[in-house]
Amino acid sequence: MDKKLLIVDGLNLIRRLYAALESEHDVSRRIERTQSIAVEALAKLTHQFQPSYAVVVFDSSGKTWRHQVYPEYKLGRVPMDDSLLLSLPEFAKVFRFNHLSCLRIDGWEADDLIATLAVKAASHHIKSYIISTDKGFTQLLGDESILQYDYFAKLGYDKIWVPGKYGVEPHQLVDYWALVGDTTNRIPGVKGIGPKTALTIINTFPTIEEIYANVSSFSDRIQGLLAGGYEQCLQSRRLVALKTDVDIGVRLSQLRYHSPKVM
Repeated sequence: MDKKLLIVDGLNLIRRLYAALESEHDVSRRIERTQSIAVEALAKLTHQFQPSYAVVVFDSSGKTWRHQVYPEYKLGRVPMDDSLLLSLPEFAKVFRFNHLSCLRIDGWEADDLIATLAVKAASHHIKSYIISTDKGFTQLLGDESILQYDYFAKLGYDKIWVPGKYGVEPHQLVDYWALVGDTTNRIPGVKGIGPKTALTIINTFPTIEEIYANVSSFSDRIQGLLAGGYEQCLQSRRLVALKTDVDIGVRLSQLRYHSPKVM
């Protein structure tokens, strides 16, 4: 059997399950129900993918390197309920009780840890399944050993899906997003450049450096839009690009998944 690594974006799963229980006004009860449903979801996922290794990855509390580079990063995003935030260690405890490793490193977003784990696993010919609705992970799908699965929509994404969705290959997404921006995380693009114009630009020259080195090749309208935006594009690309070389300090063998024995 081929080895597989299941990587769950912990907050992505938990926050969506929690949001779906908004009719529950008793906060403690709402959190308990979220924990229960999350455990059920993880059980379904491990049964579906039959992983050799599995880990639930959490964000670090507080600011990360992206906030240092760009203080407005994620500014204005609806904050997590305090009660839910304080209960996250309990979620991790419950997940571990159910045979799932949990990972969190101070100063790092889960996205960078997940990307690092997936790329490292791929280098050892281990297929990774990233469980998240976050579009940022699609930049990793150029590697056939990395797949993404949306638990809520029950849809899987691979390298073939990306061009149909965005019109570019996975490795081009960071340059594409540098032009159009990422509104979810408050990362700016170039004012006036939307997806259609960005595709015209990217399909002519594939990187920000090449685009600005050949800016005179574009129409006057596009030249006007691009004018003065080079440094901002470089910064935006840096922000949307996932780190794949974080020193996690965890061996893959430590993430081995042992399914619970049925008595």
